[in-house]
Amino acid sequence: MKKKLIIAFVIFISIGSGLFYLLTMGNIGVKYNTVEVMKDEAGIYVQDVGRISSKNIRRYYGNSMDKVVEMTLKLGDHVKKGQPLIVYEADTETVDLEVQKIEKQIEALEAIYKDAKSGTDIQSINNARIEISKIESQIDIATKDKDRIETLYSEGIVPLVELEQSLENIEKLQSSLEIARNNYSRLTKGISGNIREKYEADIDALLLSIDILEKRKEDNILYADIEGIVTELGTFEGDTPSAGIMILEIQDPTEKVVLVDFMVEDAIRMRPSLEAKIEDLNLDIKIDHLKVNQIYPKAFVTLSELGVEENRQTVSVDLPTSDDTLAFGLEVETMVMIEPPREMLLIPIGAVVEKNSKQYVEVLVDGNPIEREILTGIHVEGNIEVINGLEEGDQVILNYQNE
Repeated sequence: MKKKLIIAFVIFISIGSGLFYLLTMGNIGVKYNTVEVMKDEAGIYVQDVGRISSKNIRRYYGNSMDKVVEMTLKLGDHVKKGQPLIVYEADTETVDLEVQKIEKQIEALEAIYKDAKSGTDIQSINNARIEISKIESQIDIATKDKDRIETLYSEGIVPLVELEQSLENIEKLQSSLEIARNNYSRLTKGISGNIREKYEADIDALLLSIDILEKRKEDNILYADIEGIVTELGTFEGDTPSAGIMILEIQDPTEKVVLVDFMVEDAIRMRPSLEAKIEDLNLDIKIDHLKVNQIYPKAFVTLSELGVEENRQTVSVDLPTSDDTLAFGLEVETMVMIEPPREMLLIPIGAVVEKNSKQYVEVLVDGNPIEREILTGIHVEGNIEVINGLEEGDQVILNYQNE
């Protein structure tokens, strides 16, 4: 990886043309070639290679146990949220038989409870209790899903809207649970507390067993967590993927970003909303008016092309939602402005002479060369900023003319 520090002119073409004119034709004295000190604006960019990615990515991994029996996906396929992706081998027949056995046990409990409370609609009571158990199970699943999404959001992988949807889903389920409990209390009013508690405990235990069995059936199907494009595919029908091996990756094309691993000393100068742009001459790609959306909290060490260790930190830059031409994984030259444009005095670097760790220029005053000490700043495309020692309009000597 390489780092480039670039000072970009706000009006690059006009400045370049003006400087060329001054150097080649302007201000030619009797003995000297001179250039006029000029004032203009420039901003500082840091440039490095970024890769096209997405804020919203899902990756799925093998476990060394389950065999793939159905998988029709191809690279580039578009999948919907909740769509089945992979079906694993499972003994569903045995599970179905166990569920039927438990359902018969529930019917037996209904009969016993009916004898204890004649005249009561036992079927309605049973249905109400089952409804409560189902909603409680759904809340448990929704809470676990919310915790997972919360972790992904904190890592910058999923958008805030997905976390808000998960919280809203839990609130709706809790409201449904309250209604179901009120209905159950109304139906069981007047029944002995001991009888009711025993019935509830027995029913809950049996319903929990059904939930466990149904979960075993669901676990053999892998569903899509998001809508997106299949960008990685590492399994096939008949395969038993190894544990920890990524078998599938889905990226959301509506949440595209460019991820750039900047040197840490540059990344710490960045913040969300800083101006950025893609300017890749080799690929003929130029996209202006981009914004930094996130600086990843964790830095890492990598090796440069010369084998030198470098501390780097990933910076995420938003891309236009309408841009579908940039392929995931594409590498592009990306620039982030770390210092906004400001006015400065500029002279050619070649006019500066160093003596005793100080910098000097010769200025033409009333036809005579006068040496001046100057204080310089940043380099700007072959020029250098003058912080102190010169004023706009001063004639700086570049070289003596031949007689």
